[in-house]
Amino acid sequence: MRHRLAECPRALRERRGPDGALSFKETLAHIAFWEDFTVNFFARKTDAGSCTPTPPVDFENLSRKSMEEFSRLPFGEVLGRYLEAFGAITDFIGTHWDDLTERERHDFWIPLKHRRQHRLTLMMSLNGLMAEMRTDPAERQGAQLASEA
Repeated sequence: MRHRLAECPRALRERRGPDGALSFKETLAHIAFWEDFTVNFFARKTDAGSCTPTPPVDFENLSRKSMEEFSRLPFGEVLGRYLEAFGAITDFIGTHWDDLTERERHDFWIPLKHRRQHRLTLMMSLNGLMAEMRTDPAERQGAQLASEA
């Protein structure tokens, strides 16, 4: 992801990919939201003093509201939140994996697979956008001007 970010012109960071694929910014926001949710949910499950949380009924509504909030933030802020969420989920796995039951570990893989799928989709989308930019002189010039700004 860091390599992709370094090579991705600023003009493409918020542009949706082919067939309406999420933009780089939207993908980072989406993953950050769900990783925060995952860590908070499972942290409460592993805390002996906490009530076991029930999952929300309407995941799609939660996700939509989160995306609306993130859309108002600059790319750098979204990237920062993504990196924080990535650090939190990595720390949680390193610290609490052995505290989870076999069933909870199985359930924990769902958001990890979700993350992987979005990252793969983003890479394919960015490949398409970058190739498109290399073949369209006007797009290439606009992206270069934007990244120099």
